[in-house]
Amino acid sequence: MSLPTTGFFIPVIILLGIACLTSILISALKLKFLPVFAVEIFVGIAISAWFNKFIVEMNLSTIVDGIYVLGLSMLMFFSGYEVDFEDFKDFDLNQDNDCKTCKNRRCRRCKHINTFRTVILITVLTYVASLIAAVAMTPFMEERKAIGIILLTLLFASTFAGFVVPILGNEGLHGTTIGKILSAIANLSEALSIIFLTVLMMVIDIEAKYWLMLLTIVLVFVCFQIFGKLSIGKRIGRIAEGVDHLATRVIIVLILLLVLLSDFSGGEYIFGAFLAGMIVRQAKFSKNVIRGMEQIIYGVFTPMFYIIVGTNINIVELFSHPSSFLLVALIFACLLLVEAPMFILLKWFRLNTVLPSIVLMACTVVVPIAVVHIGGEHGLGIFSQQFSQCLILASLLVCIIGSILFEINFPFGNFRHGVKEVASE
Repeated sequence: MSLPTTGFFIPVIILLGIACLTSILISALKLKFLPVFAVEIFVGIAISAWFNKFIVEMNLSTIVDGIYVLGLSMLMFFSGYEVDFEDFKDFDLNQDNDCKTCKNRRCRRCKHINTFRTVILITVLTYVASLIAAVAMTPFMEERKAIGIILLTLLFASTFAGFVVPILGNEGLHGTTIGKILSAIANLSEALSIIFLTVLMMVIDIEAKYWLMLLTIVLVFVCFQIFGKLSIGKRIGRIAEGVDHLATRVIIVLILLLVLLSDFSGGEYIFGAFLAGMIVRQAKFSKNVIRGMEQIIYGVFTPMFYIIVGTNINIVELFSHPSSFLLVALIFACLLLVEAPMFILLKWFRLNTVLPSIVLMACTVVVPIAVVHIGGEHGLGIFSQQFSQCLILASLLVCIIGSILFEINFPFGNFRHGVKEVASE
C-alpha cells in the first residue's frame, strides 16, 4: 500500500494520541501514585496485537523503529543528566552529637558517615550478589552464556535513577541523609551498568571501528572538561539572548552526534546519549533550558517509546506458557534479593527505613530494556523472546510496588514524621 508524503505522521499520531488518553485515564481514575511509564507500557501491551499488525500492513515498521531509537536515546540522555556527583560528599548525621535518627542520646555511631565509602561498598556487594543471581539464571540462556551472565549482572545491579531520584524529591527525602545515600547509589549503579554495557558491546563487536571509538572517547573527555570549566551552558545562555532556543538546539545536536559516534564505533548508541546528559549537566545550562528539554522529551518522545516497548510484549502468547509465571516471579525475586547489601544501612537507620529503600533501589527499567535489546534483538541470541519479555514485566512490577510503597507513606512516613517533629522542637 502506497502512503502519502505525510504517511510517517500515522504512527506518531497513534502513539501520541494513546499517550494523551493514558494521561487522562490516570487522572480520571486517580492513579497518579503509579509510575506513568509503567502504565504506558501496559497500554502498549494491551494494543500490541492490533498495533503490530497495522504497522506491518501499512509498511511503517522503519518509522516505528526510528521513534524507538530516538525515544530511548532521549531517555538515556536524562539518565546521564541525573548523575549528580555532589551526592558523594561526606556529611555529619549529628553535628550536635544528639542522634535524631535512631533516637538514642549521644549515639557515637551516628555522628558521621563516609558517604563515598558506604556507597561504594554497597554498590560493589550488590554487583557480587547480582553475579551470583545471574549465574543461577544460566539455565534460561540459549547460547553465549558467559556474555549472558555479564548482561544479567549489569541488569540486576542497576537502578533507574531517573525514576528513583524524583521519587525521593517528591517525598521530601532528597535533602535528608537517607535520600542523599539512595540518590548516590542509584546514580552510580546506573552509570556503571551503562558504561559496562558499552564496553561489552565494543569487546564483542568484531567490526568495531577503534579509531572512531577513540575519537568518541577523546571528544567526550574534552567536552566534559571544557563545558565544566568554562560553564558553556551559561555562556550560550548569554549569547542566546534574542536568539530563540539556541541552547536547546545545541543540546539536541550534541545528543545526536554522540549517539551517532557511539553507534558507529561499535558501542551501543545509548552510551552516547548517556554521556551527552553528563556533559550537559557539567555545562550548567539554565533551569529554563533543561525544563524545556524535559517538556519535549518527557512530553513527546518517551511516552511513544514506552508504548512501543509494550507493543513488543505479546502477553497472550507469553502467559500461554505456565513457566512464564514462574520466570517472572524468579526474576522479580532476584531484583530484590541482590539489594540485600542495603542492610548495611542498619548501622545508622531503622529497619522500616531500610526495607523500602531496598525496594526502591531494585527499581530498574532502562537497563533491562537495553539488555533485552542487546541480548535478544541485537543478534546475539542469548535470551529467548519469552525470557526477554519476562525481564521487562518483572522490572515493571518492582517499579509499581516501589512507587506504591512511597505513595502510601509506609514505612518512610514514620521517618518523615520524626524529622518534622525534631525540626519543630
